[in-house]
Amino acid sequence: MILGRPTNLWLGLATAVVSGLTFVMLQAGVDAATVATAGAAITGILGAVILLVANQPPTLNAGDPYTVTTPSGFPNVEKVANTNTTPVPPVSDPIK
Repeated sequence: MILGRPTNLWLGLATAVVSGLTFVMLQAGVDAATVATAGAAITGILGAVILLVANQPPTLNAGDPYTVTTPSGFPNVEKVANTNTTPVPPVSDPIK
């Protein structure tokens, strides 16, 4: 998340901006190979920066309490960050 928006939206914005610049540069008569090379490099750099910013470590450690906000009319729920790192499979009723 960056400024409250998910990473895929930021990556989409970066791709759209580079695509728009590519179109403008091609209309201006710039060589297509130069435009493609520059566009690929800029898109790669922007993608790497976005992923570095968005992929920060989690803000909760195991055992930290947090609040789950529920829809209006329902009480919010207090939870604790998972302290068990081994997943436990669900138990089902045996077939009779």
